[in-house]
Amino acid sequence: MGSKNGSKPATTPANQTDALVQHMRDSMLPGDTPFSPEGMKDAAEYVTATAQQRKFGEIAMRIESVTEGHRYTRIAIVNDDMPFLVDSTANAISALGIAIDRLVHPVVPVDRTKDGSLSQIYEGEPDDAYWESMIYLETARVDAKQRRALEEELQTTLADVRAAVQDWSKLQEQMKADAAAIDDDEGSALLEWLESGMLTQLGHVVRLRDGSQQNALGICRAGEPDLLVDSSFERAFAWFEKADNHRTPLIIKANHISRVHRHVPLDLFIVPRREGKKVTALSVHAGVWTSAALAAPPRAVPILRERVDRIRDRLNFDEGGHAGKALVHAMTTLPHDLLIGFSEEDCERVATTMMALVDRPRPRLSLVEAPLARHLFAFVWLPRDMLATQVRLQIKSLLEDSAAANLLDWSLEVEGGNLAMLRFVLDIRDGAKSPDEALLEQQLQTLLRGWSEAVENELGTMVEGGRAAALAIRFAEHFPTAFRARFGPREAAEDIARLRGLGIHADDAEEDA
Repeated sequence: MGSKNGSKPATTPANQTDALVQHMRDSMLPGDTPFSPEGMKDAAEYVTATAQQRKFGEIAMRIESVTEGHRYTRIAIVNDDMPFLVDSTANAISALGIAIDRLVHPVVPVDRTKDGSLSQIYEGEPDDAYWESMIYLETARVDAKQRRALEEELQTTLADVRAAVQDWSKLQEQMKADAAAIDDDEGSALLEWLESGMLTQLGHVVRLRDGSQQNALGICRAGEPDLLVDSSFERAFAWFEKADNHRTPLIIKANHISRVHRHVPLDLFIVPRREGKKVTALSVHAGVWTSAALAAPPRAVPILRERVDRIRDRLNFDEGGHAGKALVHAMTTLPHDLLIGFSEEDCERVATTMMALVDRPRPRLSLVEAPLARHLFAFVWLPRDMLATQVRLQIKSLLEDSAAANLLDWSLEVEGGNLAMLRFVLDIRDGAKSPDEALLEQQLQTLLRGWSEAVENELGTMVEGGRAAALAIRFAEHFPTAFRARFGPREAAEDIARLRGLGIHADDAEEDA
């Protein structure tokens, strides 16, 4: 086949490499890690070799570790061009704890023979060529076992990407159909709003009462066939059959992390399908909120806009007054993807807690149990100056110990002012009960406002003041977070007093000897 629109074809591996070098150079941004001419040509040769054989709809991938000179691992992935390839690939690698040192992503015009052999790489940008994604990465060096795990994860991730992209229009049709079918006006408006580009739709499945599934689309026919475990589906059926549960759709978080676009827990929107009053099936939509949706003002988001008005009216806030504006600010700052799944009472409680902290930042905590008793959400506010990795890890341990549950996800939000908000998600599906919020709040205050001071105060009731301060300085910080959360400063002080007593007796014994 000749050149297209005057573009020069590169038909030999050497010429293909030269053409790819130019495409790689053109794809790089000014802030990218500098690439020497020799290094870029070597990378282009590696990608070209990987690209020599690939059929439409398949992936050509190569991973190898370089041991000469600078030790690193390099990856070449050749694929049909489609959305979400680069971010999904980078997320998959980072999720395995592998640092990415370089990423170059040219989209390249090519021709292939019927058997998938690479026959040409075009220079320039011909209008009628077939375009392929060619991703080149350099990472920290990994061993053979890690390479196998990495390749498996990348294959699964890219299969999810392909399935979601291929079924995109069908996913939209399913959400439109469910939006038209439900009676809840705000719920219907929410699905229409999400379908308009506010949700990256990734999967859909219909779950029948007998446990079978139909109409699997996107990731549900690829790497995520089961969005929820059987017990959670049964809880969802029961939830819709309760007379006092009129909210539709039911909005929850999955435990599965999205492999496509954003590495976050999947958002699920569940719509019942009924025969009379009996729920016979659940239509489940899976996706992740877009950045635009998360940043949208609450008055632009169906369901949230209604809640803002009802909470404001119930609390007699003037819309233009300080409290009314503070409520809108809190509802804007709190994560929409969580807030919209809460009950109105929980929304009000969390929002008003945050309102009280904006002008006077201080440590506070609020807990919310998600629908179906699957997740416990903990919102922790603290002054920005208190924020540190060690503090976050201590709070995490405090929550896990108090709830007897494992952490699934966390995020951090720091506003322009002096207030930071940590959000934790804990898995309580195994029946773990929500901890006593008042007690947990007290433990948080002790943790953040001065464990040593609290221990010193308790020691002051057991020994004289100067000795209490010295003992607290010497011993208090050695108590682990789990001990602090479970037993508190009083038990710690008693243990320190016992240690001191043992030391005194040891000194007396030495003198007697």
